Amino acid sequence: MSESLQDLASHDSSDPSHRYAIHNPLGPSFFQLTLSSANKAEIFAEALSELDKDHSQASVRTSVIVENLQKWNPEAASRFGLRSTSTVLSTPFRLVYPNCDLDSFGETGLYARQFLTISYCWRSPEFLPDGYERHDIWPIKKSLVDAVLAEKNHPRVGIWIDQICIDQSSALDKQLSIANMDIIYRSCMRLVVLLEDVFLSEQEVQLVQKYDVSQRPYNGGWKFESSEIETFTSFYEKVNAARWWSRAWCFHEMCMHRPWSERRQTDQRFNATFILCGPNDSTIKMKWTNLILLMGRAIHVLPNAQIWWKGQATISGIIKPEDQENGWNGSIMARYNAISAKSCRFLQDRISILINLCGLGLAYKGPPLDTEEELWYLSSLLALASGDLYPLSMMDRQSMMLKEKPTWISKPDLNDTTLPGYKIRTMEGIHRVEEREIEMDMIFLDASWRSIKEKDLRPTYDIFPDTITTTHPASKRPEAQGQVAPNYTHSDADFDIPRRRFLAGCIFNGVMFTGRLWEQIKRDVVGPNYNAGNYKDLSCNPAFYKAAKAFLAHLVPVSTLLGIAHPSPSTMEDAALFLTWLTDPRSMYYIGLRTFRVPCTMRWDSTFITSLTVNEQFYDGPDEKIQVAVPTHLLKTSCIPLRVWILRPANGDQMKEKWRIIGKALLLGEPDLLTEAMESAGKPGAKVILRERTVIGG
Repeated sequence: MSESLQDLASHDSSDPSHRYAIHNPLGPSFFQLTLSSANKAEIFAEALSELDKDHSQASVRTSVIVENLQKWNPEAASRFGLRSTSTVLSTPFRLVYPNCDLDSFGETGLYARQFLTISYCWRSPEFLPDGYERHDIWPIKKSLVDAVLAEKNHPRVGIWIDQICIDQSSALDKQLSIANMDIIYRSCMRLVVLLEDVFLSEQEVQLVQKYDVSQRPYNGGWKFESSEIETFTSFYEKVNAARWWSRAWCFHEMCMHRPWSERRQTDQRFNATFILCGPNDSTIKMKWTNLILLMGRAIHVLPNAQIWWKGQATISGIIKPEDQENGWNGSIMARYNAISAKSCRFLQDRISILINLCGLGLAYKGPPLDTEEELWYLSSLLALASGDLYPLSMMDRQSMMLKEKPTWISKPDLNDTTLPGYKIRTMEGIHRVEEREIEMDMIFLDASWRSIKEKDLRPTYDIFPDTITTTHPASKRPEAQGQVAPNYTHSDADFDIPRRRFLAGCIFNGVMFTGRLWEQIKRDVVGPNYNAGNYKDLSCNPAFYKAAKAFLAHLVPVSTLLGIAHPSPSTMEDAALFLTWLTDPRSMYYIGLRTFRVPCTMRWDSTFITSLTVNEQFYDGPDEKIQVAVPTHLLKTSCIPLRVWILRPANGDQMKEKWRIIGKALLLGEPDLLTEAMESAGKPGAKVILRERTVIGG
């Protein structure tokens, strides 16, 4: 090192008055720079911009989360700390360089220009192949080190790799660095991903080189030659089986790199590079955009390929820029579900990953978590505190135990990564959230349920004389149309009676209810779900116009008899579209096996309860003790989640009325229940009752 560089390297980099980094040799071939606060502030500038903006959406959301946590559960709130620019800049940040790059700092001083981050799987002994040799200071072999160094386009561009750049002997350094991982991976010039366990053959390497978007325009999709299908199949299976896709921290690193952002996609300098192994210890590189285009061809080429390959999980919980501008945030629980499918050594790391992926402006301080149930509870608490209502809708057929005691919360088997986003809200209707109980305002539906009996189905046979035929959704891709029907394994006969119960319930409730129900379904279900993604927009089955005429003929007389005013005249087209929706296999989620009509106004208007999910406590007592209620925060929200809570009185003598959660269900076609509760409060015959601070446990 020259004399001038030695002088620069001798200062304290944490001192804000110093501009330059601290130099530290790493063996004979590499050195490390610990960056100054000024240098970190510059290269982290974009990622730090939201942390200290008092009125930014992220800052407001963090404030709301902290306020709700402190109100609901001070002990849980104490586990989280606020992050700010000062906490990030005070955390050591180190970069690695080959010794040959040191002279390039002669004129500028030890000041980093930019950096690359390396994402890879740590190699525990069981994942270490025989004869594997780590190169020099690196936790990876020499051919991969050479490929990584070749990614540097300037000598002052450093390399960040966790095993070298985090002090592995310091618990504090690891804790602080983990909290800053989102800043690091978002700020890097480029992410370099090492798929060490993917070994391509010569033919597979040639395939990758041939189908490169920089050499061969995609133009709606590459067409493989017949002789290439076998090679592509092998390539696809190897890449999709890579251990890297299954690791939670690797998932975090890719997501925080934001590969979907315009700059990452349009400028090759910022697009992630994937390094795979080739024959004879060689390496081959692929840009992320090229990898997803090539892997995406599987659905068009391979008969048994899944619609999603593993790399597409990075978009779970992502919100479109225009929706973000309108105040929407990506679902916290969708992100959790994606993380939970990945491996992670320490459960508390998943909390840190979740916080970073969702941009919550917090850091998890501990203590360590012992069980998956604790992790689920804390994640759900964070989501609720932010305004993500999904934890209120979760239900499983087996009640959950938390620290060997019953809890109000439930964890469904399905890890849904497509949950819709949410807006920040203050959550005034929730007063306390603890491991065993939740206390919140609820609307109780006080009238008796009315199931649809066999004799009630008679009108439906005027509409559909024979078994109701399923209308399969049409795919946007003709070559995938044959895969639609096999996705649904039940026969028309299996679905026939549940569909008739739902249809009969509509007839009994009348045209005003059915019109309200259909508007709700079109708004919440058809528009954002059926008319999006891989399927064409829902359109009328032309075979249903005769059935639609019979349906309308049954609707109108019942409404007239009940004295219900008619809405705007129903059209044959809209009725036929409703029947098409009824026969779509996707609609069975809403129809369920049984349909229950529940009176909900003093004018005998009703709502539907369908698709019940109950646990083992549902049968623990007489039916007349069962009550149904809706959390006030789930009123006037989407009808897709389970909004109805099915309750039994808690066992034992209680000073305050308490309930046990025994199930949840869908609420469909409801009127304004809160207004009805207010207007009918204290009146005889009231069908809905507002009960504040209702306590519910497991």
